Amino acid sequence: MCPICSIGIVVSLGLSRWLKVDDSISGLWIGALLLALSIWTLNWLFRKRDKKPVILLPVFIVAYWLLAFLPLYATKVISNTNCLTILGLNRLVFGSLLGIVLTGLTLFLDKLVREPRRGKALFPYQKVIIPLGALLIASLILNAYCK
Repeated sequence: MCPICSIGIVVSLGLSRWLKVDDSISGLWIGALLLALSIWTLNWLFRKRDKKPVILLPVFIVAYWLLAFLPLYATKVISNTNCLTILGLNRLVFGSLLGIVLTGLTLFLDKLVREPRRGKALFPYQKVIIPLGALLIASLILNAYCK
């Protein structure tokens, strides 16, 4: 995921708190940001290698997720009350897990689209538009569900 995508996610998170957006939607964008940070960390640590040990990506994702959410649990920002859950998970936690999965799928989709074209995009900024578009659509769906 590129820096422009991540900056867009951070700006969206700041706006979501200010606009009192539901926690599941904020979590969606937090999850996407955590995945981006994990990919950047993997690329930075192994920047001199052609093949990166992708097996470490889940380790980085879990580590960043714990760094982000353990303080929220400790300070009681996240609580497990029944009225604030989706599928039994806190809305922020559910959204973050959904954001990680959705962003990972869109990055995989981007690679699939580029593969037959020898790495070339179908349209300008494809690598930015596909993940951000999917996150926006998911945000709209969660907004309709959470009302």
